[in-house]
Amino acid sequence: MPAMSLYFPVNDVILRKVKKIRTVSAPVYADRIWQINQEEFAMQVDGTGSFYACNGKEVDYMPAEGATKESVELYLNGSVYGAILHQRNILPLHGSSFIRKDQGIMICGDSGVGKSALTAAFCMSGGQFLTDDVSPVVFDNGRPSVVPRSDRIKLWDDSLEQLNSDRRNLKQVRPGEEKYYFPVNNRYRRPHPLHQIIIMTYDGNVTRAEVLKGAESFEALRNEVYRWEYLAAMPKTEAGYFDKLLMITKTVKVSKVYRPAKISLEEMKLFLSDYIEHL
Repeated sequence: MPAMSLYFPVNDVILRKVKKIRTVSAPVYADRIWQINQEEFAMQVDGTGSFYACNGKEVDYMPAEGATKESVELYLNGSVYGAILHQRNILPLHGSSFIRKDQGIMICGDSGVGKSALTAAFCMSGGQFLTDDVSPVVFDNGRPSVVPRSDRIKLWDDSLEQLNSDRRNLKQVRPGEEKYYFPVNNRYRRPHPLHQIIIMTYDGNVTRAEVLKGAESFEALRNEVYRWEYLAAMPKTEAGYFDKLLMITKTVKVSKVYRPAKISLEEMKLFLSDYIEHL
């Protein structure tokens, strides 16, 4: 499994397949899976492999015997990618992002609530794709922007059906799982200002939305930081994120949207389209 065959979202990271994984020196946090300090991160995943990242610049991986390329790549592009962003002090929010009518939109929320599927739906009807699942946020004179880092969206089989997309030619995220990489053609390739964040959750039978402000907005955004648990071992990064989250609450419209479990993807998209436009 040569390193060059694996996709990683950050081009300037040194990615190496190794025979012996490095260990974290003086970890601030350590358990059976993770060992972390301010500059280093290590992770061991049974049946998949071991990973190490440091200084926001280097990633080593050692696949377990019999591990598939897809499984190794999944962890590289999730937990390890998150560690690299934290080491670079780039705020990662757990959401998918796109551009609609020049507005930078991010959808966050509960697992399975439709972040990726709705992003795909908007991009298939005129929107421009920024990134899926993890949205890195950078700041220019206090104004947040999303950095595009994905070239594909991870979608479950039922979402593909609702999007009238054929899964037969799509690559599975990992063997035995009905989740696929959906390629997006209309990608936006530069950082784009962030205007609205939609935090979605399941609730009842009525679709509704509310604007979050002040401390409520800050706390909701804090809960959407990707791999926030790493920051217990990264106090400098955590302290810097406080100011960044505060800047977002002052410059971006943050809303909580409640969706019924049985609403269709198209109905949810129409609700969000109207809400985004008139907020």
